[in-house]
Amino acid sequence: MKHATAAFLFALLLLAGPARAHSGKTYEQRLHDAELAGDRPQVAAICREWYASGEYSPGILNWNYNALMSVEDNGILFTNNDSDTYPAFLLQFALDVRPDIAILNTQLLENQNYRDLVAQRNHFRWIPAGVSLPEFIDKLVNADPYRINGAVPPTYFGIMSNKDILRADKEKMYLTGLALKCSAKPIDNIAILRFNFENRFRTDYLELPLAPEQEPETVAQINLNYIPALSILHRHYLASGEALKAGRIEALALRIAKAGHRDAEVSALFRPQPAQGPIESAISTKALDKAMKKIKGQLYAAETEVTNSQFDLFLQDLLKYKEFDQLDQCRSPKVDWRAQVPEAFRNLPENVLFANGNPDGPEAPVQNISHAAAQQYCDWITQVYNTSTGKKRFKKVQFRLPTQEEWTLAASGGFNNEPYPWPGGYYVRNSKGCYLCNLNATTPCGGDCAGAKDGGANDGGFFPVPATSYFPNNFVIYNVSGNVAEMLQESGKTMGGSWKDEAYACQIRTVGSYTAASPAIGFRVFMDVIEE
Repeated sequence: MKHATAAFLFALLLLAGPARAHSGKTYEQRLHDAELAGDRPQVAAICREWYASGEYSPGILNWNYNALMSVEDNGILFTNNDSDTYPAFLLQFALDVRPDIAILNTQLLENQNYRDLVAQRNHFRWIPAGVSLPEFIDKLVNADPYRINGAVPPTYFGIMSNKDILRADKEKMYLTGLALKCSAKPIDNIAILRFNFENRFRTDYLELPLAPEQEPETVAQINLNYIPALSILHRHYLASGEALKAGRIEALALRIAKAGHRDAEVSALFRPQPAQGPIESAISTKALDKAMKKIKGQLYAAETEVTNSQFDLFLQDLLKYKEFDQLDQCRSPKVDWRAQVPEAFRNLPENVLFANGNPDGPEAPVQNISHAAAQQYCDWITQVYNTSTGKKRFKKVQFRLPTQEEWTLAASGGFNNEPYPWPGGYYVRNSKGCYLCNLNATTPCGGDCAGAKDGGANDGGFFPVPATSYFPNNFVIYNVSGNVAEMLQESGKTMGGSWKDEAYACQIRTVGSYTAASPAIGFRVFMDVIEE
């Protein structure tokens, strides 16, 4: 594998400018025609001419350099657009940067003759002539292991690839930078991503652009493709205790987001979080099965309210596929928790105010989101479960918000006539005077109960507490009373009450209402078994 030296590439980038028309066509258009015709000598000649002209965008060229560096030796890289294909050709043919990579543009591959030519050129002998594009891609990704001298060429998809293609093999996709490796076996892509970023990528142009850029808006939009990788690296560095590196990543991501007019959506994701593995491995169908408790027939309910860590996986998935509009709709605006308590308690130290966990912590219930965001989470987790090839209890399910009747049935735990979900559930305190749920308990508890003595935290928490706090009901479902009020299918209605409500609102059959997102409102998913 050959690389341009840093000095040589830097000199190249100082010549920047847009690709101008030549004989009525841009360099990209001329490369398109030559590549489609299978004329590689002409492709090389155009790339050398393009390089000599200096008429290219430094930002786009740098981006493509890092995209090539996201791929291992002798890999196959599927690309989708002019901007992630032809500048990469320039690097390969004019500067001898990563010529070992076979770049396959999916738009060109729509042409049957070109598809057959590519198979012949790259010695893909196991791909017969005349196959469709989906079959062509499927054989590259999933073909038998005898393909090339007994070895399977590593296959990657550029991060700007068609989303439908990426989602088709979602569980096999591992982000390595500006590309995703398709692997049937789990890989430690975070280690690969870190190595690429620290040792192979050029990032100085993102932090301190020196070369003039004549296509700043185009480059700003392309650079948004760095955000998924930077988000994963940020979490990794925080978990590893490398605060300086995490800070650098955050600053870089926010700089990119601001230039691309996505700072509001992206900034919400860069808050301290616990260590998490790759999104694909963090979503376990086995864990989902275990968390769902049978209520009646084919109806199940989650043992806890949806937590911040669970919802963050959803947001990370939206980010991975650059669903910025949906991300903006679904994210939870940051809550000023001190402003939620009486003024006399706002200066309490954090170890007192958040004695039983920070409400923004991973195990606390997500809150302050819209009804639409909760529904989209249900749709997403349904897709995750149903498309998973891992071991799971059911073949097809649907996650959703409950009806009022379904929520009441799950909350009662079989004690249909009692107002609260625990056995003997006529009172919110036990025989020792301890509160049995997280509500607005302004009356001090009795006995040796833990918790503050006033200010609404006599039950153990000023705000939402971890989702498995207190005792579950007979169905082993936690916090159906208190903590956060839970949304129903019908928008504007909740049940169960919250940390902010008095005891009556936390009774099983009390229906609450809302007109906007609130720090006191979250949700719990219910599941229908469609096919066992």
